[in-house]
Amino acid sequence: MAPTVKLVTPVDPRHAGGAVAEVYRQVKAELGVLGPALTLYSPAPELLAPVWSLLRESLLVGGPEERKAKEVVATVIAVRNECRFCIDAHATMLHAVGEGALAEGLRAKQPPREWAALADWALDPTAEGPFPAEAAPRFIGTALVFELITRLVKVFAPNDSPNPVLTTKLGRSVGSRLVRELVAADLEPGATLPLLADRPDWAKDLTVRVPGWAGDSPVGTAYGTLRAYASYGSMLLSAEAVEAVARTVGVYGTEVGDRAPDPAGVELLPGEARLGARLAVAAALAPGSVSSSDVDRWRGEVFTDHCLVHLMTFGAMNAVDAVQDEIETRNVDA
Repeated sequence: MAPTVKLVTPVDPRHAGGAVAEVYRQVKAELGVLGPALTLYSPAPELLAPVWSLLRESLLVGGPEERKAKEVVATVIAVRNECRFCIDAHATMLHAVGEGALAEGLRAKQPPREWAALADWALDPTAEGPFPAEAAPRFIGTALVFELITRLVKVFAPNDSPNPVLTTKLGRSVGSRLVRELVAADLEPGATLPLLADRPDWAKDLTVRVPGWAGDSPVGTAYGTLRAYASYGSMLLSAEAVEAVARTVGVYGTEVGDRAPDPAGVELLPGEARLGARLAVAAALAPGSVSSSDVDRWRGEVFTDHCLVHLMTFGAMNAVDAVQDEIETRNVDA
């Protein structure tokens, strides 16, 4: 049985409407399975749409050979961040393209020699890499979206395989048969961009900045939109708490661990701000440590599922943005 979303109640596909229904439809048609990695965002449709857009326009677009290489990137990041759900899901995708030995090597942190350069790039991405320059936005987008997804899955879902069958090599090989046709698809870019066109009233003035590495790729629009909407989570914290989260990620870097450091200067913050800052830092640096008791204490009688998804996305995006900023800085320096 697949892991279920915790801490929030996702939108039931049978009752979905508007942008959520359209995202669900696209996910089922092009990814094959609608699971917690995306449904966890459904209480905040304005986040669900750009997360799916970034995932689709980076990982799924580009043709089957490029898809295989990007599944390597996704698997490497999932292994590094210890997201069991994503490890088994994307190792299965590699089995689906006939790369079972590659999949199992990546799971064991032993990539075959011919894939070692790409595996190293995934752990420290730059604007250029072992792929064609034209494909760089899609590879970078894949790295960034999995830095986010692996963190949020560990916050909002049990850290388990998508299905017990996929916990074994044989199971992954057998399960891969269900997605072979989908992994081999050659999708047209830009199909998700209409989902990003409509903004809620509170987001009308948000600035969407497309990073320089993205050029005119749909990946840039998706990432810029996600970054803009994720910033809304900062409004759930005091200015001092927002600064504390940023400083802490700046000091500790982006490595995912088992225990979150206390935000810098957290002892000076009032109670609710302390809790919010700690949760945001945990989403970035130790997502598996987020507990329902801490979430309940922060939520009280005030904050909704929509608020919690935004807070945790804001926290995780501090780490994702740090990776992106390093890519962009190196690109400018080059």
